[in-house]
Amino acid sequence: MSKSDSDLVALAQAGNLDAFDQLVLNHQARVYALAYRILGNGDDAADIQQDTFVRAWRWMGKFRRDAEFSTWLHRITVNLCLTMKRKRDCAYTEPLVEDRMRYSCEPVGTACMEAAETAIALRRVVGAMPAHYRALLVLREIEGRCFDEIARILGCSPQSARSRACKARKLLRERMRPYLEGE
Repeated sequence: MSKSDSDLVALAQAGNLDAFDQLVLNHQARVYALAYRILGNGDDAADIQQDTFVRAWRWMGKFRRDAEFSTWLHRITVNLCLTMKRKRDCAYTEPLVEDRMRYSCEPVGTACMEAAETAIALRRVVGAMPAHYRALLVLREIEGRCFDEIARILGCSPQSARSRACKARKLLRERMRPYLEGE
């Protein structure tokens, strides 16, 4: 019988490495996906994924369990991503060829090509947005998290998360306008 995150956290807080390993297995894909969506680079996302779990292990005793373990991990991940972006002051990298292939269609038709071009433009526009807006869009629009959970992850009030999301969506609409005007 598999244990819940809550049970695994309690065991990990008591020093059980096997329980923590199971938590890593349960959450590593989501942590990587979040980091990749914010940073746009697989190598950086892998580094953040590793750092997230190193910090989670180091701070496991300080986790108060007043939020879900996944929310706590997401907060660590987002903070590490934003710190990396600030330190490097780097731009979003262009999606890899393999990422572009995901948007290809068989058989290739006009509508399919336009959808693929729009998807690539959307990734490029979101990638060029400030990291704090990108994190908000990923958490809300891609992961479907509620504003209360986003607020806990980002360390702000739910009202602030709503307001920032509104600004992020407005910026996204403005930046996507040139790509959508031809439709």
